[in-house]
Amino acid sequence: FGFSDFGQSFARSRFRGARTGAMAPPSHRPRLRPCQLALAALLWTCCEAKPGPPPKMPKGLPKGLMNQGPPWRQAVDKVFSEACQMNRGSPSVFCFPDKAALMEALQVEQYGLDLDGEYFLMDLYVVFKQLSEWPPAWALLIDVLDPKRPWTMPFCEKIIGSPWWSALPFVRRSFLSPRHTMIQLETDLPPVAASMNKWFDQIKQSGNSVTQKLVQDFRAIDTEDTKNRFVRGRPMIRLMQQVHARMVQHVFGTACKGSEQTLQKIQKNDTNGMTILHHVASLGDAAGAKAILKSMPKKARADFAAVRDAYGYRAEDWAKLGDFEDTVEVIRSLGGSATKKQRAEAEAQPPPPEPLSFLPPSSPAASEAEDGECSAEAGGDCAVDAAAGGWRRPDAPSVPPGWLPPAEQPCEFDAIDASQWDYEAFMTRYVLHPRPLLIRGGARLPALAARNFSREGLLQVAAERKLDLYRYSWEKEFDGTKPVTKTLAEYLEYLQGRTASNAAKKLLYVVERLPPEESYLNFSAVLPKPLAGKVIEVGTQFYLGGALMGAPLHRHGPSVNSLIFGRKLWYLIPPGRELVVNDAMYDYLTRAGGAPPESTRCVQEAGDVLFVPRGWSHGTVLLEDSIGMSQEFSHNLWDMRDQ
Repeated sequence: FGFSDFGQSFARSRFRGARTGAMAPPSHRPRLRPCQLALAALLWTCCEAKPGPPPKMPKGLPKGLMNQGPPWRQAVDKVFSEACQMNRGSPSVFCFPDKAALMEALQVEQYGLDLDGEYFLMDLYVVFKQLSEWPPAWALLIDVLDPKRPWTMPFCEKIIGSPWWSALPFVRRSFLSPRHTMIQLETDLPPVAASMNKWFDQIKQSGNSVTQKLVQDFRAIDTEDTKNRFVRGRPMIRLMQQVHARMVQHVFGTACKGSEQTLQKIQKNDTNGMTILHHVASLGDAAGAKAILKSMPKKARADFAAVRDAYGYRAEDWAKLGDFEDTVEVIRSLGGSATKKQRAEAEAQPPPPEPLSFLPPSSPAASEAEDGECSAEAGGDCAVDAAAGGWRRPDAPSVPPGWLPPAEQPCEFDAIDASQWDYEAFMTRYVLHPRPLLIRGGARLPALAARNFSREGLLQVAAERKLDLYRYSWEKEFDGTKPVTKTLAEYLEYLQGRTASNAAKKLLYVVERLPPEESYLNFSAVLPKPLAGKVIEVGTQFYLGGALMGAPLHRHGPSVNSLIFGRKLWYLIPPGRELVVNDAMYDYLTRAGGAPPESTRCVQEAGDVLFVPRGWSHGTVLLEDSIGMSQEFSHNLWDMRDQ
């Protein structure tokens, strides 16, 4: 289905009632009592500086309400349980809680509860959190926290203003980034398409001209994308950001207006010195940036927009990293310097330092023989080209010259030698502040280890490994294409039989996501040495193919791609111009007349590691027989995982 982390996580978020304590979070999580819920929230936001204890909760339930849980919780649970029924079990965030039933359930005065008491407010917090996770419910949350309701300001002061509540999960959303167009979804997943269309109808009836226009734009682009076999994610993302921003601005600027505690939460910095404005800017959330700045006093906006994170980046700088031009414009217009003094101070501030300035100079000798990797004791010379592994190299260039980067600049973004590697500089300047990076020699292996990736060595260790082959790895999910099944030995014969005249028609490419129990190819499930043991490995993909094969444009979390033998051409596109292609990369480039104009190109040589940042679209074309592995990874401090 291809939704982002936001969709995959919240698609499972259907409530189940709890017999005791506050209403249970989604069914895949343990059921929590109110005090446990507060503690969980505290632990969840532990990255904030010096969090205080959660509010003290009353012990037990009101007298006579112990049997089967309080009635108001049962009523709210029923609303949430029925909200996703039209999806018929398919994963979707498009759920529609009944407004009248929910508001009736929240009338708890009849049970003797104080509407401004912490016991009820913790229940209201669970409702708040669930509604914030369903796009169709964002308008309902605005109604729940209407300033006229007796619980709204107490909720702002005691929950949003509490030491354990963090604004970050509320404002930082990755939103949906579909791989399929709506037209395709209507065929493949009718219940999900129906729920999305219901949301679009809800938007049309809202009377908001901005969101109505965004729905029209999305529909027009969706039709065009279906014909071209690609998906541009930004139209849907912009629509969701706009609707979400209305909720954010209501909570911060209307419901909690005048709350000093809420203002402090908006201005709070995280461990990396980032405010929530930095975070929404990193996602290209122009509507969110506008909502946050408008929720602040006018006199405070310029100073807030000028705040630099721990590494010298303003929110505007973050938006530039992702090529989010609309977000840059919003921050400049609403967060611009308001006084002559502020303008002078802003102009005097230097730009963020260039990442390469934090790396040591190149040392070729160290690159060639770090830790004895290329020494005779290690088993011989390092593998550096396809021929050394028994793989074929074409006699002539396999792609048109216009597809390649200029000869004088084979990589159009930062490239360093392995001898220049610095872990902290990489994590803070490339992972946290997302930029691609080529590390020449970063994947060099001792000859003994490299033999597993040679043609002869691969036959020795994995000849009988079964492979399900496609032109690109999600071809089956896209259009139902059935795989061609071969053993690895049979696939090597397939590669051997390709010629210059038939290569464009024989594009079956090996991309195998290795399961934990993998035995044949487990030698490739190893992070590059500079990152081994320092990051959280999310998964490994083994890849093997010949000239013109490759992966079409797609996106995911941060990853490192290690090319052991061969040559590979890369195209990378920043998040602000996100593109997902549902076709073989060679066929797409042929049809499009070459590289996407917004892309940067790079030729990866044998022994190189290429880092792809979170959210960057990337696609590849092999220039010769190539083999290697790719690992997605994460980090608790420096990877900006979205909520």
